[in-house]
Amino acid sequence: MTLGENKKIMLGLIEEYSPNNQLLTEDEDIRNRINLVYATNYQYLSQKKKILKTKTINIDTDTDNTMIEYSLPMDLYQFKRIVRLDENNNKANTNYYIVGKKIYVEARKGRYIIEYYAYPTEINIETKDNFTLEIDQDVQAILPYLVANDILKVDPSADYSAFYKEYQIRMQNLDTRRELPSIVIEEGII
Repeated sequence: MTLGENKKIMLGLIEEYSPNNQLLTEDEDIRNRINLVYATNYQYLSQKKKILKTKTINIDTDTDNTMIEYSLPMDLYQFKRIVRLDENNNKANTNYYIVGKKIYVEARKGRYIIEYYAYPTEINIETKDNFTLEIDQDVQAILPYLVANDILKVDPSADYSAFYKEYQIRMQNLDTRRELPSIVIEEGII
């Protein structure tokens, strides 16, 4: 979903959406601050359900007792793990350590996949409506309620609390797991 599509949902919720208006709403006050309100809420939800990314490093040589230095991704929020795959794409053991914004990996032939949680691309006043949201689809559906709550807080005649309540209900039902536990049962004697 794009930022513009999410804005349409939010504006529809608060009955401010103007489909024939290129700026999406007639309300100048909302139009002037909508991206700023999206910015903080988008960042907040990206910390509730984190954005999982990977970076791949290829090493073509084997060198005993040598560590190679690489920069961690600029958008790294939290490091999750590193996996080394050998020439046959089999998982292989590796040694590594992290110091500051650098990762040092053992110089062993193979592909190293760094799995990490990322900061989202920042939304600012200049961000265009065709910007693709990086948070997962289930969290994208919660974002309009949180933004609607903040947009209407400054309007003394609006009941913004309904949007906050809906946001809370949806957050309580949000499943933030990335992996589900599973087992393999093989035939044999117990």
